[in-house]
Amino acid sequence: MSSPFLTDIDSRAAIKGSRDPLGVQPIWTRMGRHVVGNLTTVSTSVRDFTVLLLGYWFAERVADGGGGDGDLAVFLKWEQLAAYSRWRINNDHSFRGTERTGKNLGEGRKVRLGADPASQILSNQKTYGLWGLYTVPARSSGLLEGSPSRLTAAGRHLVESVYLPLLAKDGTRGVDALARRLGEPRIDIDVEGRDRALLVSVGRVLQKRLLKAEREVFLRHLLLGGPLDRTDGRQAVLAAAFGTTLDDREWSLSPRRVRHLAKVCRGLGDPGGTVADRLERIRTCEALVAPSAALYGILLGSEGQTPAEVAAAIRRQWGKSVPSVDLAATKDLEQEIQEAVGDQEGGTRWLRIARALTGGEYEETLRLLMDQNRFVMKARGGAPWIELRDGKLQVRFREDDALPLPERDKLPDFWLNSYFLDSLRIVASALRE
Repeated sequence: MSSPFLTDIDSRAAIKGSRDPLGVQPIWTRMGRHVVGNLTTVSTSVRDFTVLLLGYWFAERVADGGGGDGDLAVFLKWEQLAAYSRWRINNDHSFRGTERTGKNLGEGRKVRLGADPASQILSNQKTYGLWGLYTVPARSSGLLEGSPSRLTAAGRHLVESVYLPLLAKDGTRGVDALARRLGEPRIDIDVEGRDRALLVSVGRVLQKRLLKAEREVFLRHLLLGGPLDRTDGRQAVLAAAFGTTLDDREWSLSPRRVRHLAKVCRGLGDPGGTVADRLERIRTCEALVAPSAALYGILLGSEGQTPAEVAAAIRRQWGKSVPSVDLAATKDLEQEIQEAVGDQEGGTRWLRIARALTGGEYEETLRLLMDQNRFVMKARGGAPWIELRDGKLQVRFREDDALPLPERDKLPDFWLNSYFLDSLRIVASALRE
């Protein structure tokens, strides 16, 4: 018997949308890239970029010295050392791999650094750690380049003029000594004895508070998009607009707040109007795909029911139609959606879903969503998650974390996907003076 297509999921990675049964991610990714060109949904920690740049610097230094067992191994060991220092010295528990880091530190005064699975601080540190998740955004931000990856002039200047002097301060064993140790296959670190000074030195570089010199670099390269900015200045306008929201501790993505951002952007001059238009398109898109995802989640919990029975339950909760879906504005998105999914039929189907929702044709909406999932799974080489057998729903895969159907009065503010907007705001907040 065939089974639905699944991607490997790691709870410590927690990358939203990794299963994506309706193929929504390519759509919102394309829309978001018009205004945020370099960040991803998970590359939101400015301090993690520090760890990344130092990791690549040490990998290069070890390789140039003819030692080590490859860039990746050196990088993983440095990331582990940084994690132990952040936890023990800085009381910082905001990095990837905290569960294993804390556990290892609690088992004794020594921890081991290595590329072997037992030493890694994530189930697959290469994939779910900084090497896998931050390398691409660092390249897009103009901090890494080439093959193998090496620091750009800007990245190298930051490391060598700011970080290395801090790392070598107060009589520690020195940067060269640390590079030699990172070139060893496995390293035992005595966190409370002879290596305490090393952890203190690393912790000094990775303090939560950013220095002025590094803030200036990260502002140019992370917040404004860097020299490779693919948004033609739109990201800088959006970053400025986000600056007006940073005092709002309750801020979260919603149609109302995105519309306000668009209004702010229109007042910021060229290309503010273009940014505002892009934000309005994002708002229109999310008004369609977010409730669609919620409806599909309801389908996944409707084993043995008929589509008519599920549609009747939806009508009782949502009423005769979904007015938050703007059909006219959605029509303007049809071509972009087609280009995003790489198929004309897929783009047309989303417009039909919008038409069905605005008309309150919930049974037709459910059928179209099942067709969309079948199309997505076929492209992935898998089977649909739901099928009809004798007129009843047969659920082949059920998501444990499916969202409840929002109440009708919550639909105007319903929002699920990132479009990289929240990532830019998080970085803007971290870089705020």
